Amino acid sequence: MKKALSGLLLVLIFFLAFYLNSLFGRETPADFPGHPVALPFPEITEITGIIKKGETLSEIFKRHELDMQTLYKLTRASRKVYNLIRVKPNRSYVISTLRPDGSEREEIKNFRYSIDDSHYLKVIKGPKGFTAEKVRVTYDRRQSVITGSIKDNLINSIGNDREHVRIAFDMAEIFESSIDFVTELRQGDSYRLLVEELWLNGVFKGYGKILAAEFTNNGKTYEAYGFKVNGRTGYYDSKGSSLKKALMRAPLRFRYISSGFTYRRKHPILKTYRAHRGIDYAAPRGTPVSAAGNGTVKFAGWNGGYGNLVIIKHPNGYETYYGHLSRIKKGTRKGRKVSQGDIIAYVGSTGLSTGPHLHYSIKRYGKFLNPLKIKLPRNRTVPAGLMSNFRNRVESLRAELLQEGDKERIAQR
Repeated sequence: MKKALSGLLLVLIFFLAFYLNSLFGRETPADFPGHPVALPFPEITEITGIIKKGETLSEIFKRHELDMQTLYKLTRASRKVYNLIRVKPNRSYVISTLRPDGSEREEIKNFRYSIDDSHYLKVIKGPKGFTAEKVRVTYDRRQSVITGSIKDNLINSIGNDREHVRIAFDMAEIFESSIDFVTELRQGDSYRLLVEELWLNGVFKGYGKILAAEFTNNGKTYEAYGFKVNGRTGYYDSKGSSLKKALMRAPLRFRYISSGFTYRRKHPILKTYRAHRGIDYAAPRGTPVSAAGNGTVKFAGWNGGYGNLVIIKHPNGYETYYGHLSRIKKGTRKGRKVSQGDIIAYVGSTGLSTGPHLHYSIKRYGKFLNPLKIKLPRNRTVPAGLMSNFRNRVESLRAELLQEGDKERIAQR
């Protein structure tokens, strides 16, 4: 009897093990062709294009019969990163949509918009809705050398296209404390630049930073080498002295000086003679105006004949005035700390003004000084602890800058 029960128990255990293995331990044969049930794949579409002048995203969505409620959600999700209501012409966009099998409605899964040549907006749909971020474009960075000599002015010598004009302005800013590019250029002056070239998918997209530069003005050669200190790139001479003055002579990119510093000038509106204790830089309305140096905003608002005015207090008793502004940048207010180069306002013609320009004044200990003639203090040199790295960097950049051959010819295509 016991043997019979033992045999029955063994049979039951065998069948139980076989059943459990059939549930959890099934093996798929090597030649199994795939899933036994055919799954429908969603239809994925990419809509690409270039924004036309005057075109809006609303018009693009209507043209492609996309859901307008989704556009509202996209715009709202992106508001703190980029305002999609103000898309610019000649910028590209990509809209990725997904249509589930059997559905007539397309769902937008992600959206990309080229903000500028360095960044794009990326909006992705997740479980909780759309999220937006600003993404830096990853370029292939190459080095090339640009050389030339001055015939009439800097821009005509380098090139009139957008990229070369920008390089010309960048070079002028680097050497602005040593050379006045409006009044001191001489025919035959020469320059040599080591620059970054930005490439994307095998296509040249423009120039990046100037890495090193030489400029010979009236027989004297000036050098500049880019080097990072405390996370910010500055330009220094070969000995490590900063090329940047503590204050800028011109805190904007201007076309010409419309009125100089004088103690007796006939006012174009009042028709009376009075002191003009500053420099008027003529520039298009809306041209960005930068802080001339590190400091704290002392005043920002309307001030009679100055119109919209910003005053910044700097170390060592200096103050700078920026007048006739079309508008003051949001966030520029009394007590706000600013760094040299920060945009604080925009050129205009408010107050007693006959046309768009920036009235720029420098005052020290209560006395106005001529920005074009005063000897401005320099910024600090490279810290002693970084001098060894700096010297190695200069040696490397100088070798690249003076290299002849293919790299130079590529830059002047």
